[in-house]
Amino acid sequence: MKITFLGTSHGVQAADRYCQSILVETEKGGYLIDAGAPVMDCLIRLNFDLRKLKAVFITHSHNDHMDGIFGLLSLPLWYYTQMDFDVFLPEQKAIGCICGYLQLSGGLKPSDRVRLHTVEGREVYQDDEMAVSAFGTGHIKGRPAYGYLLEAEGKKLYISGDLDGETIDYPAFLEETAVDAFVVECAHFSAERLVKRLENCKARRVIVVHVWPVANYDILRRAAAGLPGDLILPNDGEIVMI
Repeated sequence: MKITFLGTSHGVQAADRYCQSILVETEKGGYLIDAGAPVMDCLIRLNFDLRKLKAVFITHSHNDHMDGIFGLLSLPLWYYTQMDFDVFLPEQKAIGCICGYLQLSGGLKPSDRVRLHTVEGREVYQDDEMAVSAFGTGHIKGRPAYGYLLEAEGKKLYISGDLDGETIDYPAFLEETAVDAFVVECAHFSAERLVKRLENCKARRVIVVHVWPVANYDILRRAAAGLPGDLILPNDGEIVMI
């Protein structure tokens, strides 16, 4: 799997960082987790083959994780007509908002090429290369939020989304079974608390994004040697291969 970090900032863009969006590629497919960055712009500037996009998974309905979804969905409906993909959203309200925007911006609506779904159950998506499972988090009280496990090419990647600030509630299986990479946020709890929680994590690589305050980067770097797996702190545009 090839992981490209389109956006790595916390809830607010920075001069050198977009809000969160991650592109995961297999040999034949591309899969987006979150769309906080201007995703369509990023994909085009990467010279990414837009026909390769298979699915988009939104972790939760906060603007820094889905602002870019509107451009990503509107252009394929009238311009990039060879695109064909599914979008998985955490709640029905998000589908209503997107449909309203598409109608307002050009009389557009989802089609048989751009399909909107809500996340239902654990097993969310599967094609001939990729399987995606959803794990709920307590990030938004009383509303759904998810992390996603992506399995392809014999590799496992878990992307946490935003977590409950009190419990850092990523799934227990990350402390029981090795995964190839674990992408986790560090904005809703201190870096010290995250490092303590990660001491029992069995991921071969821990990739920290969505970091706030930025002083947490220094804390994470100093703590890296004491963690079981490799620690990566990516910038926008950085690529990690697993």
